Amino acid sequence: MGKISKIQEIGKEIHELQVNLGRLQWSMFTTGYDFGVEDAYSKFIDGLKNKAHYEEILNYKEKELEIVEKRNVEILYNLFKPYHLSEDLNKLDMEIQQKVNELSKILNTFRNTFDGKSISSVELNQILSTNKDREVRKRAYFTKNQIDKPMVDAGFIDLINLRKEYAKLYGAKDFISYKLEEDELDVNIFDNWISQLHEMLPTMNEAREKYAKKIICDDRIMPWDEQYIDSIISPSLNKTVDMSNYYTNLKEMFDTFGIDISKFNITYDIFPRANKSEWGYNFPIETAKDSRILANVKNKYYEYGVLLHETGHGIHSFLLNPEEIILNEGVSGIISEGIANLFQGFLYKPAFYSKFFTDADKVENEFSALREYRKLNSLRAINRIFFDHSLYKNNITSLDDIYDLYWKNSKEVLKEEPFGEAPPWAYTIHFTTHPIYLHNYFMGDVTCEMLTKVFKERFNAEITEKPKDFGEFLINEIIKPSGRYKYNELFKKISGNDFSLKYML
Repeated sequence: MGKISKIQEIGKEIHELQVNLGRLQWSMFTTGYDFGVEDAYSKFIDGLKNKAHYEEILNYKEKELEIVEKRNVEILYNLFKPYHLSEDLNKLDMEIQQKVNELSKILNTFRNTFDGKSISSVELNQILSTNKDREVRKRAYFTKNQIDKPMVDAGFIDLINLRKEYAKLYGAKDFISYKLEEDELDVNIFDNWISQLHEMLPTMNEAREKYAKKIICDDRIMPWDEQYIDSIISPSLNKTVDMSNYYTNLKEMFDTFGIDISKFNITYDIFPRANKSEWGYNFPIETAKDSRILANVKNKYYEYGVLLHETGHGIHSFLLNPEEIILNEGVSGIISEGIANLFQGFLYKPAFYSKFFTDADKVENEFSALREYRKLNSLRAINRIFFDHSLYKNNITSLDDIYDLYWKNSKEVLKEEPFGEAPPWAYTIHFTTHPIYLHNYFMGDVTCEMLTKVFKERFNAEITEKPKDFGEFLINEIIKPSGRYKYNELFKKISGNDFSLKYML
């Protein structure tokens, strides 16, 4: 691409600044120590504020270029543009990042207290998954709200208001519209979601009521029942496993698709410890060169789900072309999460679980029933997505305002009444670090359903019947071109259809 060599040089310069920032963020999330994240972010932004570079990009936007060359310029332009609108916007951006950094440290190091003792999120989830006493599960669930007040006291509402102010000064309708534009998505993409959900709610609720009566002897499944019901449907989820052999187990599964993860520089940090983030992450430090996985597992089979998901992110990175630095910036978060979700789904397939269980028929029956139950509940994910949106559509001045919004959103989206006074929300790290992002997981699931359907039509086989063919299909149809197209364009290119929730129904 000699025509855009100057553009590629600019992209490489910005990329190097991002790599340095990513390494420091990894250190902060895995150790709790900040070795200069704010300073590295400032240098990254200074790179994007470079006027000479921006003028060069604007110059290239006016040139006659090939499609892929134009895409490179478009991606870089979208990255630089916000930092050349006003100095006030740039100051707000730094304030936002500083506040995110402060709040992230709290999220990473905070530990809940249960029955007078410090408890990890892994241990809480095991209570929610296995404890037969519904009241104990309820207490475990509400234990998660202990971080709500510390986050608000430390400035979470200030962060929301800074983001609102930024979007207004930018010229967007609201912060949601700003983020959708940033992600190259239609600002009206969510318009029909609630109406489509409401069409399905009676059927969903009727089925959920049957499960509730059968398993917990009640009419309504509560949040503290969800993981427990999963475990009753499929007791194998809670099988105790030896996690020390996790890498070999992951490698053998990906080998079936013709993907050898031992060739990739993927770092795993998977066991809990003090001051380490309790979430699951993939840090794509440098595409196709350095990918790092943070997780928190102990000894249960279901915990392999996060390892499969984050490894899915890792292989996506390593199957991209490291020379296409700018195009790799254009990969949609939906495609990224979709690929990760797809591999996470193999937790319930013989290709992965066969090495852990001897009674294959019994386990397959369990996981088949679980998949049916999970699909029944899949549209409920819309509730959390719209709660995230509601933070930016309403005036918030206190923690009670956030709780009121939580219940109002639940009533409007799921038509459900409150189940307590202080619902846990701040433990979901995305509200702080990745706002207006949760739709990527849900839309990623829709993408998985589409890919499964298209593969079956083209190869007249299920994925597990021709895994190596599927591996090639995934690499050639999704991964390699994933930065060259906007999400909706790639979805239509593969399926022949526009994005639609119908794939989940």
